[in-house]
Amino acid sequence: MNAASWTIWLKRLGWPGLVGIAALAGVLWVERAWLPQQQAQVAQTASDARRLRHELQARADAVQAAASAASSASQAIDPKAGPRAVWAVLWDGLPDASERLALQSGVLSAAQDAGIALGSVQLRGELSPWLDKNQPQGLWRQRMVMPVQTSYPALRTWLAALLRQPALSIDSLDIQRADPMSDQVKAQVTVSLWWRQDRSH
Repeated sequence: MNAASWTIWLKRLGWPGLVGIAALAGVLWVERAWLPQQQAQVAQTASDARRLRHELQARADAVQAAASAASSASQAIDPKAGPRAVWAVLWDGLPDASERLALQSGVLSAAQDAGIALGSVQLRGELSPWLDKNQPQGLWRQRMVMPVQTSYPALRTWLAALLRQPALSIDSLDIQRADPMSDQVKAQVTVSLWWRQDRSH
């Protein structure tokens, strides 16, 4: 079809026809290009979240194993001593209440080092009911709930740093990504800090 034929054909279509062609082209682009890209991004986000949780669990297991091995070696626990002896070593290795501010500051500093601004931190603390209440000291659990909005790499860096913190456990991690095309995520991170606390306080 030459240029003159194209001109005649377009004139016959008129503006309604041109609009229809443009709309059809838009639908085809959405179906063939945009929609598959969005689906791929959503799938990638879910895969990233699963991989991050697996990495965190693996690192947590490694840290716990290393800490347990170091404690056992330093204290020379008799393998036949039983769970009470193992618990005694772990108990002695816990920080006491005088270090609570340093432990909390470690969490906040790790976020700052990763480039994450914490808008709010919710604190909830309680004495664990696991131990005999007649003992002078109890096991204090300080929960920190922290909603954040940051990049996915920064979140990973922060969580990896948290796993290196003493007497800390990551309780839950919820990640959401509103825009599949962006590396920005919203997350809620809940951790627990553990220390020995005098029951009289």
